[in-house]
Amino acid sequence: MATKSGPYSMTSESTTTAAGPADDLTARFDRALADHRAGAFAAAAAGFADIIARHGALPEPYANLAATWYAMGRFGEAGVAGRQAIALKPDYHQAYSNLATALRAQGRFDDAVRLCHRAATLRPDYAPAYSNLGNTQIDRGDIASAIAACRHALALQPAYPEAHNNLGNALQIAQRLEEAVHHYRLAITARPHYPLAFSNLGNALRELRLFDPAVAAYRTALNQDPHAATIHLNYAMLLLLRGEFREGWAEYEWRWQIPRFQLQRLATAQPAWSGEPLAGRTILLYGEQGYGDVLQFARFVPQVAALGGRVVLRVWNPLVRLLRTVPGVADVISAAGDLPRFDYHLPLMSLPHVFGTDPAHIPASVPYVTAAPDAVAAWRRRLAAVPGLKIGLVWAGDPRRNDHAAHRIDNRRSLHLADFAPLADIPGLALISLQKGEPAAQTQNPPAGLHLFDWMEEIEDFADTAALIDTLDLVISVDTAVAHLAGALGKPVWILSRFDGCWRWLHNRADSPWYPTARLFRQQQRGDWAPVLKNVFDALRRRHAAGTAVPPSS
Repeated sequence: MATKSGPYSMTSESTTTAAGPADDLTARFDRALADHRAGAFAAAAAGFADIIARHGALPEPYANLAATWYAMGRFGEAGVAGRQAIALKPDYHQAYSNLATALRAQGRFDDAVRLCHRAATLRPDYAPAYSNLGNTQIDRGDIASAIAACRHALALQPAYPEAHNNLGNALQIAQRLEEAVHHYRLAITARPHYPLAFSNLGNALRELRLFDPAVAAYRTALNQDPHAATIHLNYAMLLLLRGEFREGWAEYEWRWQIPRFQLQRLATAQPAWSGEPLAGRTILLYGEQGYGDVLQFARFVPQVAALGGRVVLRVWNPLVRLLRTVPGVADVISAAGDLPRFDYHLPLMSLPHVFGTDPAHIPASVPYVTAAPDAVAAWRRRLAAVPGLKIGLVWAGDPRRNDHAAHRIDNRRSLHLADFAPLADIPGLALISLQKGEPAAQTQNPPAGLHLFDWMEEIEDFADTAALIDTLDLVISVDTAVAHLAGALGKPVWILSRFDGCWRWLHNRADSPWYPTARLFRQQQRGDWAPVLKNVFDALRRRHAAGTAVPPSS
């Protein structure tokens, strides 16, 4: 999984007085506010609802009820309460800002922007409207506008912790990491008990490879909020990156308390497997994230089968044919089809936690997937007339333009075919495209002198790709599923890893305990691929000069 910041801090401003002269009303309102500020949101919601029931339609209780529903993740109800507050008081700037937070959480970003602007128009010096606007612009992918909005909020209220935190998020996305760290620290100075800002600080420090301070930031965040699933997941990414697998896998299980991961979890009444002997029972193992994740963790299937169970894999259709070759698998079914009968289930990426896997005990015997012999033979016949060292090339990942966070990560991991132009000057190479998706169109206009064999229109699934890779001498790839496929096939693969590389490649290693045939070429400066590519080109030149094949990790 690609790494990212935790949920952006929002301000849900509450009024400090309520309409009506009764002391009882004021006391009830103050108690509900105190509950909200203490994090006792259920009590706060009950308090505000009771005020509404006892004292009639007052805008302030509705506005604060909206803020409380938002804090509880009940965004639809927050929207209803926010609209009621506005209906009762059309010039209620705080209610517009709070309603914007609820609509942003529902993905209604344009409406949220409009409401933030309305709040700012009603009260030009209301800093939360601009901070919320910055948050929403982050979600829309308009980072420049987000930075401007947060800076305006801070001009109005310099010690505003949410605005510093939100600005830090925007700057981190813009890869202005040192500035992001500065603003996270200012948020923490303004509010020392701010677990989200500590977690975001940890994220930025992790991207800067300042791992010890990042650990300290995450641990402070978890001390302040031990049940924050997103913070646990952020911490897991760092632990796994450092090779601290036992604790890292345990922390990684917190992902199931995060809504976007819950959508990927199998809905079934059957129990999750916890490692007990299977004794002939059927266990359904399933993919939850990307193709590369499934390919990486399918290696655990033989270990599960050895416990006496019948292993069924449920994966996306492009992986079905290939994964039928995994030792120990009884059946592979498409995730698009109906569920079979089974006794236990588990997502593939939870297997290392169940097995207590550490870097020294990763099941790394390769190949653990194989290509169809007849398909391999067909490709060998086609490539027999192609002289030279046969190198498969993948220069970019899936842009995922509909997912801003994933798209930003892809921008950091992907290159362009033009970046590989120097390969044209290295003799003895036969370059074969393994690129699929939108970036494959770059083969229509290759760099001058660079000849690329491209048969990818014939490739339908990973089994087809595996057959082509099996005939090659080397695969050079950015961090995509093809890199995992080559490693799982036991083929030499050179992986180009961004500065803030994925946790699975660990830190500061040129090899991989997951794939014995892999070699890592890592960025040493953020965004600077030139030295990485030079190292790749120089390594190929040395191989040509020596007249030898490319070994897996030299």
